[in-house]
Amino acid sequence: MDTFWARAAVLATLIVVAAAAGLWRRRVDGRARAVTGGTRVTADELGQTLGRRATLLQFSAPVCAPCRAARRVLAEVAATVPDVAHVEVDAAEHLALVRRLAVLRTPTVLVLDADGQVAARTSGVPTRAQVVQALELAGAGAEVAA
Repeated sequence: MDTFWARAAVLATLIVVAAAAGLWRRRVDGRARAVTGGTRVTADELGQTLGRRATLLQFSAPVCAPCRAARRVLAEVAATVPDVAHVEVDAAEHLALVRRLAVLRTPTVLVLDADGQVAARTSGVPTRAQVVQALELAGAGAEVAA
C-alpha cells in the first residue's frame, strides 16, 4: 500500500512539473529579447540580400511545423514594413552560423539591424505584435506599427 502512495506522489509531482514547464514555455515563446554587442551577419553568409532597414532572419528545419507558422507571420510583417526583409535559412545547412549565433531550437528569429548586427532574438512562433516589438528593439521603429 505504501508503494502505491509513493508512486502516486511521484506521478503527481511529475504532472505538476510538466504543467509548470509547459506554462513557462508558452509564456516566453515568441518574446523578443534585445541583444547587446550582437554578432554581425553578412548577406554572403546567408546567400540572400539583407533589408535596408532590418532583416528578420529565421532559422528553420524542414520537419518543423511551428517554423511554417513563424514564416507566415514574418513574411506578413516584412511585406507591410518598408525596407524590412524576411530571410529563412535551413539550420542544418548553416551549422557554422547556427553555432556562432547560439541557435538552440527552431524556429529562432534574429532581428538584424541595417548593418547586419543582431539586435534582438526570439525563439518559438512570434505574434505580429512581438515581431513589431523586436523591430523596434532593432531601431527600425516609428512606421513599424502599421
